[in-house]
Amino acid sequence: MEEQNNMQTPENLCDHARTAETADAAQAAEPVVTETACQACEQAPQDNARYANYYEPQHAVNSEEQAGRKRRSPWGYIITGVLSFVVGALFACLFLKEPAMPGDFILQGNPFETEAPAQKDNSGKQAVQPAPPATPRPAPKLDGVAPKIDDGTNPIPDIVQQVSRGVIGVNGYASVSGDAEHMKPMSLGSGFLFSTEGYILTCAHIVQDMQKITVTMPDDTEQDAELMGLDRTLDVAVLKIADAKDMYVLKAGDAQTLRVGDFVIAIGDPTGRELAGTTTFGIVSATSRVVNIDGTANTYIQTDAAVNPGSSGGALLNMKGEVVGLTSAKTVTADYDQYGNAISAEGLGFATPIDVALQTAEELIVQGYVRHAGIGISVIEMDALSAEEYDVPTGMVVYSITKDGPGDKAGLKLNDIIVECDGEAVTTQQDFVDYVKSHGVGEQVRLKVWRKEKTLELTLTLGDLNDMGSELVDGGYADFAFRDE
Repeated sequence: MEEQNNMQTPENLCDHARTAETADAAQAAEPVVTETACQACEQAPQDNARYANYYEPQHAVNSEEQAGRKRRSPWGYIITGVLSFVVGALFACLFLKEPAMPGDFILQGNPFETEAPAQKDNSGKQAVQPAPPATPRPAPKLDGVAPKIDDGTNPIPDIVQQVSRGVIGVNGYASVSGDAEHMKPMSLGSGFLFSTEGYILTCAHIVQDMQKITVTMPDDTEQDAELMGLDRTLDVAVLKIADAKDMYVLKAGDAQTLRVGDFVIAIGDPTGRELAGTTTFGIVSATSRVVNIDGTANTYIQTDAAVNPGSSGGALLNMKGEVVGLTSAKTVTADYDQYGNAISAEGLGFATPIDVALQTAEELIVQGYVRHAGIGISVIEMDALSAEEYDVPTGMVVYSITKDGPGDKAGLKLNDIIVECDGEAVTTQQDFVDYVKSHGVGEQVRLKVWRKEKTLELTLTLGDLNDMGSELVDGGYADFAFRDE
């Protein structure tokens, strides 16, 4: 699901840091990984154009012209049939063969982007974006209050009546022609107040690249909002309004105490203010579901409460009326098949746990950005079955390396297989990424690496992924030649 837009901006509907490579790569027996460019979204406009006239009537052929055409010789049909058979056989041999590849290729090593547009230096190479300077702002006051519940048997009406006053609409405006005085609405979403200081939590994909942001209050009045910061990785943004009086401030609950089966309520503005304050009800389907949304894998609360376009940035509430999640209603890809095709998770609702969202919000307010520790590589999981086929150890295959990143500086090479991190075996791709994310920028990690029948010990210092460029070492990717010819 995507936010409702009048016009799509380059990053409005999809801020992918990664997508799967095309099926052609997999059918040619190449492993599938996630990339920095969103090939799926780049293909979509072409597909729409391709089928735009699919149902248009064909032009009628003039009967006189048809009568004047020469009939083809029977030999023409025979030759055409033979050629079609040969071409079909070649196609089947080349493209329909079952690929041999390592196992699960969902996630990447570097799913993050800088917030500023990519710049190029004098040599034409993409320049590294430095982290912005810290701001002098203090941490926000989390002074929300839980609603008063009179009916314990059905608390939903009491919760909705009070909490809805703190859920607002978020509007993004941008100029199409470059004229700043004539901007048009480009995105619609939701948000909610989490501090009496006027701070609003919403999703980054709603407000990114917008030249002007406003919020629509519960009484349908509109006021300007200041963007305090956003983090595309976690899809969290913080806005601030000048006048928050008489508004309800939501109280943060504890997402860690959620259990599968708990009742939850989602409040947001699907399709804009026409359906403002829409409330849906459901249960918690999973408390820590790792899913791939727009190419980036994060951990979410999964719910069957309907989360519709426009509801992104809304509140997911427990039965006490406390907010436990920041809802996200973007295009959701649950997984990729062995050919790199996205497996849709349509109809499922996801929300960022409130503790993660608020921690990110505090960093955005205090220092203006969020630091993400990383190595600057992309990896592919070499599972037991693939390891046996290639006669190599299990671990993470280094598929690409960012030039001058921590991995490059530590001496990692393409086709290396990372088998241990700080003495712990690397068994799955998600475990490897989670291990790196659990460390801070500047911390050191010891890697045991298998390289062409030899085992190496490398120590690297984790860097901030926001500071890393996109140029790759050797300009390419691993070829899975694990041994010298």
